[in-house]
Amino acid sequence: MTIMEHTSKITVRYYETDQMGVVHHSNYIRYFETAREEMMQHYGIPYSETESRGIIMPVHAVHCDYIRPARYGEVLSVVTRLEEMPRSRITFRYQICNPSGILLAKGYVTLAFVDVSRGVPVRAPGFLTEVLEKYLNL
Repeated sequence: MTIMEHTSKITVRYYETDQMGVVHHSNYIRYFETAREEMMQHYGIPYSETESRGIIMPVHAVHCDYIRPARYGEVLSVVTRLEEMPRSRITFRYQICNPSGILLAKGYVTLAFVDVSRGVPVRAPGFLTEVLEKYLNL
């Protein structure tokens, strides 16, 4: 099985931390989203393309395991993986590591596909699966 993977670099900003310089837990979900958007752009399927074709992708589920704290000023590596062809939902898996390669957090986000004009869930659009088929050798 081939897995699509992309690594994003995110610098921890001061406002994302508490007085001890530790990243607030809610920011990890933002890091997931930033990395997911970068991955989709990298593979030629930006969100703007999906939305211009009438498909939105609301969050269905989010999960994050917090292992160690990220700290102010660190440049984090966020690895985003897509391991299976989407049907009516798509799941992205993440690992966040500090500059030393130590795993800080891992998790996943599942998005649904919704036809914006009808407001109903739909299967993954063909233009998206055509691109993914080039990279996912299932």
